[in-house]
Amino acid sequence: MTVYRTKPLPQAPAVGHLVVPDAVREATLAALCASGRSTPYGARADEGLVYWAGRVVEHTTLVTCAILPDSDHEPLRVVADEKAIGACARAARQRRLGLIAQVHSHPGRDTRHSDGDDDLVLMPFEGMFSLVVASYGASGLDHDTIGVHQFRSGRWWSVTNLREAVIFVPSILEVR
Repeated sequence: MTVYRTKPLPQAPAVGHLVVPDAVREATLAALCASGRSTPYGARADEGLVYWAGRVVEHTTLVTCAILPDSDHEPLRVVADEKAIGACARAARQRRLGLIAQVHSHPGRDTRHSDGDDDLVLMPFEGMFSLVVASYGASGLDHDTIGVHQFRSGRWWSVTNLREAVIFVPSILEVR
């Protein structure tokens, strides 16, 4: 599947870094893979949506937890309304965190933002990251299966240096 784009998607290296603990990555992947619904013909996969909460310190976005919004999802779209996003923001604030990134899945291997992805991120802020995970998450969540986008100068940019920009951190480091 190829995403629907009518507007150019500019490309540039990310400003700063996105630091994601493995525990959050695993929880996010499980949530994306679980998105779907039962139909009279069996289960089907749907796009999934997860918000990441944490803190932004200068140009480093530190993810601390995943928040699963109430969303309306189908095979080719996922949307959370303002009420659902407000509930997620309140849950983050109760823990002295903010909503700092969003992650959603696409059905195929095309992990670019669609035109709708550009427009449907509510309240993007300068430096915010948005990740798109391929194949509804079935192929994993790593540098080879994600598209990374960053909001800069009033628009979304496709990140060209995602291996340097996105840092997956193990939950435990064994030093001998």
